Amino acid sequence: MNVKRNLLATLLASALIGVGTNAAGAVDYSWLIDKGFFGSHVQGKPDATVKISSTTKDVHLDHYVTAKFENDRGQSFVWRFDSAMEMSNFLLKTIAPTGFDAGNARVIIWHPGSHYAE
Repeated sequence: MNVKRNLLATLLASALIGVGTNAAGAVDYSWLIDKGFFGSHVQGKPDATVKISSTTKDVHLDHYVTAKFENDRGQSFVWRFDSAMEMSNFLLKTIAPTGFDAGNARVIIWHPGSHYAE
């Protein structure tokens, strides 16, 4: 787990540096998605269905929830939020399948207090 955290810290620092150089828009997160840093795409039954539109700003979900996202175009996908705590706030389009219209919706994952070190 420490390897993941160290890798993640390096990635986040690189992304922040990229923001200052206008390169952040070109960041490809596909390898992080493949490694499960944002959770995982699943085929199972969702715990919740989240309907989004072009005006949706934030979607708040609990850690370990499986959610089905539906947009106003009839597109949908199911995602399990079993990600690391560091990946608790990101744009939905980061994890959405190609062609899914996620607008500018942001996903915010709520972690229980037991996840935080004292």
